[in-house]
Amino acid sequence: RPPRSTQSRSSAASDVYKRQRRRSQTMKNISLFIILLYAFTSASASSILIKGADIYSATGLLPKSNLYIKDGEITAIGRNAPMSADLEVNGNGMSITAGLFNASTHIGTVEVSAISPTVDFYSENESITAALRIADAFNPRSTLIPHNRVHGLTHALIVPESGTNLFSGQVGLVQLGNQPKVIHDSLAMALDFTESGIRLAGNSRAAALVQLRQALDDAKDFSRNRAAAMAGDHRDYVLSYADLAALESVVNGDKPLLVKTHRASDITTILALAKEFQLQLILSGAIEGWMVADEIAKAGIPVIMDPIHNLPNSYESLGARLDNAKLLADAGVTLLFTGMGGSDTHNAYLVKQSAGNAVANGLPKSVAIAAMTSNPAKLFGAKVSGDIAVGAIADLVLWGGDPLELTSEAQLVLINGEVIPMESRSFQLRDRYFKRLKKD
Repeated sequence: RPPRSTQSRSSAASDVYKRQRRRSQTMKNISLFIILLYAFTSASASSILIKGADIYSATGLLPKSNLYIKDGEITAIGRNAPMSADLEVNGNGMSITAGLFNASTHIGTVEVSAISPTVDFYSENESITAALRIADAFNPRSTLIPHNRVHGLTHALIVPESGTNLFSGQVGLVQLGNQPKVIHDSLAMALDFTESGIRLAGNSRAAALVQLRQALDDAKDFSRNRAAAMAGDHRDYVLSYADLAALESVVNGDKPLLVKTHRASDITTILALAKEFQLQLILSGAIEGWMVADEIAKAGIPVIMDPIHNLPNSYESLGARLDNAKLLADAGVTLLFTGMGGSDTHNAYLVKQSAGNAVANGLPKSVAIAAMTSNPAKLFGAKVSGDIAVGAIADLVLWGGDPLELTSEAQLVLINGEVIPMESRSFQLRDRYFKRLKKD
């Protein structure tokens, strides 16, 4: 007979398994629904009617409303929705949002962080800085993709990290559908102006700014005199031709510079630099952003942030606080969310947990949802749907309850109008070992 403690652990694990099975009953129904849907789509155009769900759109909450999807497009909402469809889902007690967007990940460019051959989001080659295009290394077969999309993540930015220089490389945008793909291979240029990036520039903020200004000036000179420069007729450049060519669209104002920085004084410095060089700017991190929220808002600069970050774990984050998101939003700053800390890639879907924590600390719920749905769509244009609206491609998630509650799981995910199979390696492992435990 096993010891009592072993019996208790086994009983507790069994209880967990039973609760999970009860919570996943709706998932079983949805799985059947998905199988039927594929049967329909193989033969003819399908229509989907979700009845009586709370719909969170960019214009507000539509309680207990119907949503009608035809050929992968949202064609009717509310009273205008047809009363029947090829397939119907009872959404009572559920909610619908646009697909989740995490604005700072390495998804598809890393598999196991501790195994260097699977890590492609940075380079230690000093001759490749701004020219590094992380999208070139995107792996559409990464196991992290189905793991995240079954939890409602439909799109993500993939942001390179700095290995040798202030410039980290070019930011990509990926869609995590049934055929995961890069939908923009150079959406912005990433720059690391945190303590980490400054260390690479000589351990001095002043030195880092000298290098940064020189690189931007060289990129402007290269752009104005490209033919002569390529022929070798130019002043001494600090960067390679490839890096300068990559920066050309940044200094011409056509592509944003995404700057990761945290300290309030550093944020002010970067705002001044962007004004000096007439750059499009996106801030990332901004742990002390609340201290200069009015300056950021006045400049009209969007901020990518993890709202759950509240620990002063470095000198540049001594002012960290949990209501940073609320204070920035109150000042009028457009927010985009990432999260949670070290889980921003392997568990990138936890961005919704970070959003929930922001709401718990004063951020309006509609603003939190917009930060991971409609705000990225507005910032990055037609590459992302980001909203529940008539005429929009169905990038959406049906949740088992309130979308920001931890216990609300994704019941149905559509990306680019296609239903996503609710399967992942983590689900398969969970079921395998829970079944084995149950037999024991």
